[in-house]
Amino acid sequence: MPLASHVFVDESARGQRYYVCAAVVVSSEVGEARKLARSFCLPRQRRWHFAHESGSRRAQILDGLVGSAHIRGWVGVGRGDEIEVRRRCLTVLAGDLAMLRGERIVIESREGRDEHDRRALYAALRGNPVTYEHLVASEDPGLRFADALAWAYGAGGRWRDRVMPVIDAVRDVGTARQRRETRLPTVRKGAAFTFPS
Repeated sequence: MPLASHVFVDESARGQRYYVCAAVVVSSEVGEARKLARSFCLPRQRRWHFAHESGSRRAQILDGLVGSAHIRGWVGVGRGDEIEVRRRCLTVLAGDLAMLRGERIVIESREGRDEHDRRALYAALRGNPVTYEHLVASEDPGLRFADALAWAYGAGGRWRDRVMPVIDAVRDVGTARQRRETRLPTVRKGAAFTFPS
């Protein structure tokens, strides 16, 4: 039986495609993975952000990620409305948690938009004892590997080839249209129920 794991989640948008990627780390090895992530910081650098690194630094980080026995990858991809694609990806990720043995999900916070993620995970994880939280990237170095996987897989070509050895699953959630919010009927004084159209 696989060991329990922490699942670190970040995203990348490339043209019409939207990627949600997870770096999956066995719970007992999370400390080692965080130490590895911190080891790639340059002097006086608090954290690294993959998109801002040079090509040689990206290659160095990906080599370290792929060479680590602690980190595996999961990718969700879709096209269309970003919020809906993200919701679908998180729902599929939640369904895959049995395979991943996820016990904790850490998602990089996207200021003002985290509520969408909470709704999706709440609906998908009902009855499942998995915990989830949003953190800014500087709060948990494990998020840096999700950032690197999302960037490299989304970039395609040689960058995607570099991370494929650690990618265990790629889930395509299709093309998504923007969902309409379901609204409750409104009651107006002196009138019957009015249902939104």
